[in-house]
Amino acid sequence: MKFISVELENFRPYQGTQKISFAQDPESNVTVLWGTNGGGKTTLLNAFTWALYSNLSADVEDHDQLINSTVWNKTPEGAPLSASVTIEFEHGSHVYIVKRSVYASKHGSIQPRPKPALQLWRRGRSGNLESVLNPSGHLDQMLPERLSRFFFVNGERIEALVKHDSGDDVRDAVKTLLGLEAMERAVVHLPKVAQKLRRGMKTEDASQRRLDDLLGQLEDAERMLQEQQRRRNAAEKEKKHFNSEIEVLNLKMTQLAEAKELQHNRYRLENQLNRGKAARQQQEEERAKQVGTSGYLAFLPALPGKILAACEELRERGELPAPLKKAFIDDLLERGMCICGTPLAEVSPHRAALERWRARAGLAEVEAAWNQLRGAVESIDERRVEMNDALRGFDARIAEAQEEERRLEHDIDEIGNKLKRLPSEEVVETEEKLEAAKLARDEKVAAIGAAKAEVKRLEGVKDDLKSQIEKLDVKDARSRRIRSRIMAVEEASTALAQILEILSQGVRRRLDARIQELYRLVSLKNFEPELTPDFELKLWDPSGTERVPALKSTGENMLLSLAFVGSLIGEARQAQERGRTFVQGIGGDFPVVMDAVFGNLDDDYRKAVADFLPRLASQVVMLTSKAQAGDIVEQELRSRLGKQYVITAHTTKIDVSNATGTLTLNGNTYPYQVVGSDRTGAELTEVRS
Repeated sequence: MKFISVELENFRPYQGTQKISFAQDPESNVTVLWGTNGGGKTTLLNAFTWALYSNLSADVEDHDQLINSTVWNKTPEGAPLSASVTIEFEHGSHVYIVKRSVYASKHGSIQPRPKPALQLWRRGRSGNLESVLNPSGHLDQMLPERLSRFFFVNGERIEALVKHDSGDDVRDAVKTLLGLEAMERAVVHLPKVAQKLRRGMKTEDASQRRLDDLLGQLEDAERMLQEQQRRRNAAEKEKKHFNSEIEVLNLKMTQLAEAKELQHNRYRLENQLNRGKAARQQQEEERAKQVGTSGYLAFLPALPGKILAACEELRERGELPAPLKKAFIDDLLERGMCICGTPLAEVSPHRAALERWRARAGLAEVEAAWNQLRGAVESIDERRVEMNDALRGFDARIAEAQEEERRLEHDIDEIGNKLKRLPSEEVVETEEKLEAAKLARDEKVAAIGAAKAEVKRLEGVKDDLKSQIEKLDVKDARSRRIRSRIMAVEEASTALAQILEILSQGVRRRLDARIQELYRLVSLKNFEPELTPDFELKLWDPSGTERVPALKSTGENMLLSLAFVGSLIGEARQAQERGRTFVQGIGGDFPVVMDAVFGNLDDDYRKAVADFLPRLASQVVMLTSKAQAGDIVEQELRSRLGKQYVITAHTTKIDVSNATGTLTLNGNTYPYQVVGSDRTGAELTEVRS
């Protein structure tokens, strides 16, 4: 997708018809719109999302007031009014025009709730416009709404991507990028399909009441399971919230001079504790695996001796190994002659003797099995000793790890006590808040554990009920077909859930690699970014002996968030180049539109962001104020600037102090803020080259 132009007609502060044409040259791919704070930049950002999705961000006041207020106030009562945003853009090999409009008749000073109308046209080869049916569906296929927040960005809020509770948004973006929404919906709805199919089953009259009772129990178990999953999800969200609060408080501690050293020690100990817990859990898993595969050996102390005694008895009786092979004797009887040349007539003592030996002869398969059993039995005692030694080793290492955990937890608690004894009230207050947040977090962890245990129990109950239902004798061929369909639905649900997770984690790993590459290009510090398996954006400081959470400034948060946006754009671009072979995901080369991208960054980070943005996407639209951008950014972007516009802010107010009246760009002067104007609003002017 590449924007060609956007046209606003009486849309909020933009009176009349005003148009922006965007830079499209790959070497000069940046369009900058200069505007003062409150002058209309955020409205422009929202013009894109409103035209494409009928959405306005939360920081836009009075969502219903879409028609320019000056036009509305000057229009006589009963007269029709309208406002619209029209975007022309390229996608794939086609040019599209999307227009969203609102219409109203004036009755009073307050605008009624708008009813937007959406139109989408595709320009044909002849240049004529062809209307596209289901415009919202087509637009959502080109750039899904769930991804739009990553391409239409408010720079002052982009830092939310690095918060603990952003994992769900990032995970949703990955699924959308892959085109996995349908698969995700199937995983949710297929169990309901299976339950509905079960209701159509019929059994013999004597079993029908039993079937109905089991189905009722299964539905009850499913409802309880969903409730526990809801509780677990709610607790996990709250846990993420407390984790975010804990991270903020920890970082604050590092910025307080009295607490800085103690906090760094606590970081180090907590990192050791987390790694120790992970190692202990791995030992516990390996011990459980050992018990699962070899635990039976503990219950066989006498069996090897009994088996060996039985083998010895058979050997003493001459039955094992067998003195002769049955196949050998059968061959002699068939030829009718012994190996010594004696004829074996049908009725003769010689043949009778050989037939008696035939009864004692052993089968080769039986003898081989006996020999194999004896060999296995002889190793049981040795394997049991090895198992006991292995389990004792696991127990010792686990006990040692638990003791180390207790020591580290004691040392961490002691640091907390030292912090609370410091004379600084701010340190003490922060530590108390930190303890309260950790306590609340631990309560949520306990709630999550309880919910998980209950989910596991209910899943076992469900499996048992399903097994009982499957064992009932069904009444007719139709019910047997239903049973087969149920099995197919449940197998499909399980397979889709596994595929969904495998594909999501695969994209996460690719995004993680891209984020690291992009971040290294512009970061001023040797920090290491990570997109975790839980889809959270982390930044680590590897400078010490152990990796600890980085002390992120606004600049680092901004760069990390922009690196994630760049990784999404790169993944979508590569998807288009390679084509889709499994699922139809989102592919293409998408632009990025950013408001207040420079925020409160210092000059070094402004320079880094200005250098980074043109490489972020093939088309970049930046909305910024002169105060935010500064001369250094204009200098950094000069070689990549394709288009510039000034958003002139008009106000009827007269007593405004310190208003910047003009803006000089490319040697030309443009009105920036017009005080005492005949209207309140915004006006777009293109900057001459």
